[in-house]
Amino acid sequence: MRKNNKQPLIQNAKLRTFSIRIKSDKLEKKLKNILFTYKHFENILLILINQNYNLYKEGRDVNDFNLLTSPQLMRNALYDYNSKHSAQIEYLKNKYKDNQLWNELKETAKNLKSHNLTYIIKRVKANFKMYFTNLEAYKQNPNLFTGMPKPPKPKKLSKLTNYSLELDKYTSLSFARLETENLIGINLSNSMIYIHVDKRQVEKLTKISKLYSARLVYDNGDLYLQISYLKNISRFTSYVSHKYASIDIGIDNLMAVFVDDETTPSLIVDGKPFKDYNSKFNRLISKLNESKAK
Repeated sequence: MRKNNKQPLIQNAKLRTFSIRIKSDKLEKKLKNILFTYKHFENILLILINQNYNLYKEGRDVNDFNLLTSPQLMRNALYDYNSKHSAQIEYLKNKYKDNQLWNELKETAKNLKSHNLTYIIKRVKANFKMYFTNLEAYKQNPNLFTGMPKPPKPKKLSKLTNYSLELDKYTSLSFARLETENLIGINLSNSMIYIHVDKRQVEKLTKISKLYSARLVYDNGDLYLQISYLKNISRFTSYVSHKYASIDIGIDNLMAVFVDDETTPSLIVDGKPFKDYNSKFNRLISKLNESKAK
């Protein structure tokens, strides 16, 4: 069985992340087009789930949420893979075979790497779970919210400023040509696309022993490959001296610090400026909400 892509953090290891800016205009344009296709897939899935959920609330359909947000079932259904869950897969395929959204979802998936789509489906599921949690909290105490929580909605690609795609590190990331050609391969569709990295970044990448995750990030017109890894942190040796301190958290006095030695003075952080800032900020938010309501 393949190990989970995101391994738990091990003892004496710290998670580090660094970004590689993709500077080639031609490559950047190609990657953006594919990345936006993933977002298009996500938009269609959001609409399909909302469509089914609204019909379910009206008593006109069964709730397919667990099926439509199962990465394994959706992959097998969209790509016609064989699976032990054949009954559920056939249910989805038969029920939605004439559904325009489902057919568009299948058509879009053809141009995307199936392993990466699992992360898109997981993100959609997490967003809906958060919506259901907030909705339940709203029913119990509406005063905690400025209005009724709304379900996740698709976002127009023309207005997209930030988006990220988690890459399957086993099938969508390759360091095979890193040391010889200074190239990292990423697979977003049906073939590897190679990104050039400078020598300093090559040296850093070759020292990584515990790759944690990788993602392609679109941020206000720029494109980055972000790589996260685990870095071992050595233990303090016995000859390192230690000092002990205690902290008392408050409001008027935000923090009082006492260090247990004869030379370090105690420290008190005044919390009143922060209270004043917070009060002004809350008043500003209240005015903005009133203006928005009008």
